[in-house]
Amino acid sequence: MNFLQRTPFFRFLLFLAAGIVLFQFVRLPAVAIAGIASVAGIGLITDFFLIKKDIHYRFRWIFGFATFLILLAAGYTSSLIFEKQHVFNELNDRKIYEVELRSAPVEKERSFMSKVRLIRKYESGKEKVCSGNAIIYLQKDSAASELIIGDRLLIEAEFQRPDGVQNPGGFDYANYLKRQGINATAYIPAEKWRKNGENIHFNLLRLADRSRNLLLNIYRKFGINGDEFAVLAALTLGYTDALQPDLLKSYSATGATHILSVSGLHVGIVYAVIFFLLGFLSKTRSGRIIRAVIVSLFIWMYAFLTGLSPAVMRAALMITFVAAGTCSDKKSQTVNTVLISAFLLLLLNPNLLFNIGFQLSYSAVLSIVFFQPKISKLLFVKNSFLKKVWDLTAVSIAAQIGTAPFALYYFQQFPNYFLLTNYVAIPISTVIIYLAMALLFLSKVPLLSSAIAYALKWTTWFMNFLIEKIQDIPGSICIIPLNVIQLILCFVVIFSFSAYFINRKFAPLMAGLASILLILGIYNYQKYSSLTSSKLIVFSDNRVPVINFTDGTDNYVYTTDSVQAVKTASSYWKSNLLSKPTYLNDNEWFKDGFVSFGNMRILILKDDFLKFKVAPKPLDVDYLIISNKLKPKMEQILNCIHPEHVIVDKSISAWYANHIREVCLARQINYYSVAEKGAFISHLER
Repeated sequence: MNFLQRTPFFRFLLFLAAGIVLFQFVRLPAVAIAGIASVAGIGLITDFFLIKKDIHYRFRWIFGFATFLILLAAGYTSSLIFEKQHVFNELNDRKIYEVELRSAPVEKERSFMSKVRLIRKYESGKEKVCSGNAIIYLQKDSAASELIIGDRLLIEAEFQRPDGVQNPGGFDYANYLKRQGINATAYIPAEKWRKNGENIHFNLLRLADRSRNLLLNIYRKFGINGDEFAVLAALTLGYTDALQPDLLKSYSATGATHILSVSGLHVGIVYAVIFFLLGFLSKTRSGRIIRAVIVSLFIWMYAFLTGLSPAVMRAALMITFVAAGTCSDKKSQTVNTVLISAFLLLLLNPNLLFNIGFQLSYSAVLSIVFFQPKISKLLFVKNSFLKKVWDLTAVSIAAQIGTAPFALYYFQQFPNYFLLTNYVAIPISTVIIYLAMALLFLSKVPLLSSAIAYALKWTTWFMNFLIEKIQDIPGSICIIPLNVIQLILCFVVIFSFSAYFINRKFAPLMAGLASILLILGIYNYQKYSSLTSSKLIVFSDNRVPVINFTDGTDNYVYTTDSVQAVKTASSYWKSNLLSKPTYLNDNEWFKDGFVSFGNMRILILKDDFLKFKVAPKPLDVDYLIISNKLKPKMEQILNCIHPEHVIVDKSISAWYANHIREVCLARQINYYSVAEKGAFISHLER
């Protein structure tokens, strides 16, 4: 039997995914969906009547085609149902709402963020039932910090659509939320909300969150804090709010980010421990069933203690199916078992197909299951210790084969020392999980619990130390941007070469080589485009000005905060193969905000230096950029400066931006608002 015959759910999953993707690009009328279902039904009926006839084998494609149409329609319909279930009809209209918190408040710089479910609204003295999911930002105060999942609030709010892509190469936040069933956001000042009585309703998510907080407090009780607490909480309980940006950067640059999110690796370790302890039940079929049930219960108990995050529930479901597969006397197909779990998850929530966690999780597991045995056989190792090292190497390489295309597409960088990182992180993180389990179970035992906590704290510190040292090695990351076409071609390469090594046929080899040539061709075209262009970009950032001048791969930036500028623009710099930014201070071509770039004359108005200036004749400039939260008198500025274009960045208040617009319209000057239209991009003459 070939791969497709052994794993029928591979094709089923592809057909279902095709329907989900189709919904994203084409909206079909109901009659078209009914037509597809009818054709599929006719195909199945035809196949049924052909079963007993000699010609059935010749027309076996009819059943396959009908199955394809059914699953295509199922994927499309499930996406349509999900969208209709999450319609939000309460936009741009200030009202009083009763809402229920669906997530614990997360502390931001100026607010607490939480997901909410709308219950009812009050207008014209009447109460009306309403529905929808949204994100609210409560003004930071002690009352907001004490809220928990399930609390009901009365809020006065005007919900808005979340911002879409604001910057080139930027993150589409609106689409990200939409695929979670969230279509609105609102900021709530402290005086515009209050708790609506005591919370008396049972809420499973609240109970899970409360249980996790009890366990987190055990870590705090034993003096585990700082980066050690942040990593330990993320690694064992899925609590990521304590992670600092510098620490996240270290783990990302070394390819160890998967350690910081409770997912398949962590659930797999828990599974392996319990599976090993219950090994004595493996001798009979009834014993294996009992073991599978106990293992599944422990896995879901662990998922509950980690707060029932989507990533953990996904991993728990996957492991549950794997455990169920061990009940049979026959050797189960692990790949098929994993694919069944993915199939069911997509039926329940089709938008998971576009979730980065879902993509990385399943691509890693499937890649390990498929490639690890083949890689492991490439080298015969007698020594037991070296054999374990080689097996770990094989697992790491196999996982990278499946996840690298997604990592390059989303993060545009590759951790060159991922093998070294995994030699360090996987064994140590496994020890940390064992120690954490021991501490949580034995926290009431004096002396022993303190000794375990001490070992746990310093083991976590040691892992952080090694990760940071690996990051400091020169060349720890390689910038390789991929677009969606290159992403697809990468998987064509993986599938083609896999098919070639299994079947030794010429066609898949040629398909793989052709795909590599196309990937390189697109990369070289992007590089040529960058080398031959010059741009002025005013990025959308409401905190600081981020104004970018690019000439070929040269990269010049004006900003008042380089750290914030990197957060805002680094994705664009990577995807366009630009060099590290040179930050502008006063120099030969940047003085008092005046910039001479190519044939363009540009003024960045960053302070009030024109406030008391008088000019006999206004100075002509091509672009006037108003930033840094200024509130200049436009009439006074235009007495000194005559711009062809006025660009107002996102830091300028909406009221003052409207004032500038009116003055520009009156004087027939081109006006552009970054807050309204997103980043300003102009291709300059070289």
